[in-house]
Amino acid sequence: MKIIKLFFFLLVNIYIVKAFSTDSLYSSFEKNFNLFPEYYMRLDASFFALHKDVFFKRQYLAEPHAYMEFYLLKYKNLISFLTDIDFQFGLGEVPGNIVFTVLNVSFGYEPSLELNLKYFSSSFGLTHRCFHEIDRSDFPLVYWNKINLRISSLNSKMHFYRNILIKDSLFTTANRFSWQVEFSYYIKEFFNLVSSEKLNGNNPLISEINIFYRYAFYKRRSWIFLLFGESTIGNFSHNNGYYVKNKTNWFWREALGLEVYYIKSLKAAAFFVKYNLDDLPVEPNSPSFTLGNSRFSRDKLLEFGIRFFN
Repeated sequence: MKIIKLFFFLLVNIYIVKAFSTDSLYSSFEKNFNLFPEYYMRLDASFFALHKDVFFKRQYLAEPHAYMEFYLLKYKNLISFLTDIDFQFGLGEVPGNIVFTVLNVSFGYEPSLELNLKYFSSSFGLTHRCFHEIDRSDFPLVYWNKINLRISSLNSKMHFYRNILIKDSLFTTANRFSWQVEFSYYIKEFFNLVSSEKLNGNNPLISEINIFYRYAFYKRRSWIFLLFGESTIGNFSHNNGYYVKNKTNWFWREALGLEVYYIKSLKAAAFFVKYNLDDLPVEPNSPSFTLGNSRFSRDKLLEFGIRFFN
């Protein structure tokens, strides 16, 4: 009888300890971690002007762009695991009087780990992007995978930038300025575990540095006016006949623009205009080769449009 009582006593204690440990663990997780805490969406519609030649006129008519960012797990507003997904459609014209058709579509996703410190944030991630031709075969399929390291101001993301400026009645300089620096390396090999053809296709780029910045110079009621710019410089491989106009193995992109936010509660719209300059690697045996234009070049194009975001 004593053995039965002792056995029963042990079972009860084991159950109590287990229940306490499980509840304590769950309580600790719930206190420190936040599962699926937030998400952000953005929809752009861009249009183009000042086409410098026939190729640009056919290639660039309009570009709808959908972007989604999901925070999957957050620890004490310090460390976050997130991913973003985006789709972009290129509208243009093809010979035969078809002047408004989808020429290409690109898709990308980027899982990353983000660390928010006192004065800046940093993130490390992997970006995959691919570009597909639609109803034509002027260019081959292009895809790449790259690792990137970003360092940025705490207000660098559009939704954070907007929210901070809304609450800042003094319109302080620290909140009006935001910046981001990104270092990227394109993966061609991965310890012989994955074939290079699966990691990179028809992409000569090796590495690059990208800098993005914006500055709000005027705010009145629901309107915010700001200037922004983006600079990129990188290197590429001359293999397979790729070249740039400056006859080196360096490419660059530059964009300067004006953006106007209209903010309504938690939703916002933005009107933007920007001017593009670049010298990007030109693909051999492509329709743009004789003109010296890269498939991805926007050199001297004026871009304008509207953006909706939360």
